[in-house]
Amino acid sequence: MIDKPYEVCDQSRRATLKAASLALCTTMLPLGGLARANTPAPRFRRYNASGPHGARMLKSYAKAVRAMLALPPEDPRNWYRQAIIHTLDCPHGNWWFLPWHRAYLGWFEQICRELSGDPQFALPYWDWTAEQKVPDGMFDDVLDPNHPAYTATAQDFQRVLTGVIEGAGYWSLPGGGFNPRSQLSQLLTRRIRFEQDLMYDMVTDPRGGMFFNQPGARGIRREQPGFSLATADACSPATIQAALAAPDFITFASAKTSNHSTSAGFGILEARPHNSVHRCVGSRDCNFVETRGFMADMLSPVDPIFFLHHGNVDRLWEVWTRRQMKLGLPYLPAGVELRTDLPDAQKSAAERATDYYRWARQTFLFFVDKEGKPVTKTRTDDYASMSAFDYGYEQGSGDDAVPSAVPVPRGKPKRGQVIEGTVLRRRVNRTQPANAKVNLPGTLVDAVKTSGQVLVANVTLNFPEMSHDAYMVILNGPEDLLHVDASSPYYLATIMMFGHRGAHGALTYTLPLSDKLRQHSTAHSLPADGSIHLRIVPMCGPDCHEHGHDHHHHDTAHGEPVELLAVSVQAY
Repeated sequence: MIDKPYEVCDQSRRATLKAASLALCTTMLPLGGLARANTPAPRFRRYNASGPHGARMLKSYAKAVRAMLALPPEDPRNWYRQAIIHTLDCPHGNWWFLPWHRAYLGWFEQICRELSGDPQFALPYWDWTAEQKVPDGMFDDVLDPNHPAYTATAQDFQRVLTGVIEGAGYWSLPGGGFNPRSQLSQLLTRRIRFEQDLMYDMVTDPRGGMFFNQPGARGIRREQPGFSLATADACSPATIQAALAAPDFITFASAKTSNHSTSAGFGILEARPHNSVHRCVGSRDCNFVETRGFMADMLSPVDPIFFLHHGNVDRLWEVWTRRQMKLGLPYLPAGVELRTDLPDAQKSAAERATDYYRWARQTFLFFVDKEGKPVTKTRTDDYASMSAFDYGYEQGSGDDAVPSAVPVPRGKPKRGQVIEGTVLRRRVNRTQPANAKVNLPGTLVDAVKTSGQVLVANVTLNFPEMSHDAYMVILNGPEDLLHVDASSPYYLATIMMFGHRGAHGALTYTLPLSDKLRQHSTAHSLPADGSIHLRIVPMCGPDCHEHGHDHHHHDTAHGEPVELLAVSVQAY
């Protein structure tokens, strides 16, 4: 693919801007959109890891990884110290998922640039839609976490890091008093009360730690690098197009919560490709069931592929942002148009009441710069655009959604119809699936078939603590159907947690429905009343077909079942 200069508005639009349309653009592109449109190409460019430029970057990346592995653990730039940031403070299942990871990658990239000796280094990305396997270069040298340069066992990790973590100051009280906007406050929200809690979670918890001894540091092998059918489906062009069709930031970026340490739900991008790729690389040969490898849990950045994976997630955020701009729609949380630079005490009540205000003020407090010093940019709005780190992306999968976007009349994003379903059976177990029914209007079904109407299913499950199993969502089919693979017309999606200590309680997963419904209705006509049935079943393990059961699956660590709370279908 030919590289093009980075652009946030399409070239034809920029070439024809006149004074009147310039004024209109000012109102349509919140938070400095006009300034972004006129900025020059960025200094750094993130390339596809499997292209010629990406291959060169992987060599510099390996130099940086080796240097970080060699740093003493007291240095915050040490490889494991950087990975632990993701354990101390990392949002999933909420609307800070995207900006937090943008910040994490940006500061990490600067450290790599410094330690690699490559002044033009930029993290390459893994386009898992175009290349549905682990890039071959990620099995070379220290880009494979099973390399001897890494700490081989959890015992060695604990021995080396325990004292360092105790002395890192995370649990200190600056000024002698408690500050609700401190590292300690955020750690307490995550129930990491002191350093022993952290080490227990990472290493010694008998229910499952986060450290994986070699040779099990990565589940996917060079001999079998490809995706499972379920992972390929989660990263398919149809899934990505459905994610990019989200009408507003919260729909695209995962659910709104009160702080970035809690979870409420997963948008398509996080629920499908993000979670699935983590689980694939972190399970034996991508089977989703047998956990094997750092990518399955919160120490996932120990595997260098983590940063390539999240580079692609960040790239798709920018694709969606450019698409929204092309459509003339907001690309940040609601209320950004009321944003001012006034001190908080002088802001209006209307501004302080907006979603944008609450989102933008959340602080990220654990990042360090290329010298290992705490960063001064700590607010979410510091990372609302890629200008924070002066980089752009080589084009990849999903970019075609931008030129095909047709501008709409100025106004709010279109909020489509929501059809609530009826839960018929709540409990999820191995022999009887949870079950729900949704009656779709005939006009909506016809629109899906003929005009490209986007439909998503919102599935809300209640997870007990330490839930970690994968669950399959079946669309219609015989009542006794308890397992399908991703090639079946009855397969809708796979739902999974990220890590043993991922969020618990009620979580909503947004799943693409339109493409599956089109495929399904081609093979099997829908009932006259337009009803669809969604069933949730535990995902089968590798010996399921041979023995008719699966000894790898457990209800939860305590035997408590996962429950289906609600199902709805949304059009947009």
